[in-house]
Amino acid sequence: MKTDARVISAKAGLGVKFGLLALICPVLFLACDDGGGKNGLNLNYKEPMVWGLLSKVKDVEWIVSYEQNFQVFDYDGLRMVPVVLMNGKQVEATSYSPVSYEYGDTNVIPTNQKYELEVQHYWGTGFCHLVMPGDFALIVPSDTHTLAQGASLASTWRASRGAQWYWLSIYVNYDYYDTLGTWDNLVFRLDTLMHDTFISVPSEQVFPPVVGQVIEGDASVTVWSGNGPPVEPGDLGNIRGTAVGFVNAINEPPAKYFYVGAPSPFRRAPDGRSEFERFKARLRSRMPNH
Repeated sequence: MKTDARVISAKAGLGVKFGLLALICPVLFLACDDGGGKNGLNLNYKEPMVWGLLSKVKDVEWIVSYEQNFQVFDYDGLRMVPVVLMNGKQVEATSYSPVSYEYGDTNVIPTNQKYELEVQHYWGTGFCHLVMPGDFALIVPSDTHTLAQGASLASTWRASRGAQWYWLSIYVNYDYYDTLGTWDNLVFRLDTLMHDTFISVPSEQVFPPVVGQVIEGDASVTVWSGNGPPVEPGDLGNIRGTAVGFVNAINEPPAKYFYVGAPSPFRRAPDGRSEFERFKARLRSRMPNH
């Protein structure tokens, strides 16, 4: 039986065309796909990071200031302007860059209440739950206290409802004569995570053996109650969903300021607000590459 050469040629041509289509289609698919498969997300993409803080700070003049501040950042570049909601209400953006948006305001933040943060971004939604710890106060030392040479430094404070931990900062600065009679100055600082409501620093830490006679100085004690991950290496973030990060709620009562040995003619110990800024920097430092 004879086969028409034209039929063979036509079939061969169709085979080549179908073969080219079979090759072209996957190429086009790969060119359009971003590597994430069916959900359209890039499997190599790292979720955006979130840092946040709700704070209530009361200074020695009993002036109260509030702050809620959130930052959403992606070092590969943000693909849309994130939307930040606190208890369903949108928080306004205050600054931005190609890789970071910051949000915040200074509205009153009532204590002993729950707060739900939601961050909507190109890849989904991140969220967390917080409680603003209740008001409390430092009891010891008193504002009229003078720490005598050789005495331990004690501090106590009332419990803060809803607090998961406390962060304590002690600063001591005084002039002294050493055991050879030479003038010198000593600065002692202690920053530590606490779960109790009291601490006693041994006298040998505050007044080491080199100190022969304390001349004069001053000191301060500041404490914060916190809700959210404590500020310790190895902590896990509390942002859930399609984001990672750390958000805290912090309540700070007035710091205690007192003298060491004898009243100092000028203040060297930091006030509560400057200590708070230092504490905020510590919280932010936990974020990778930040």
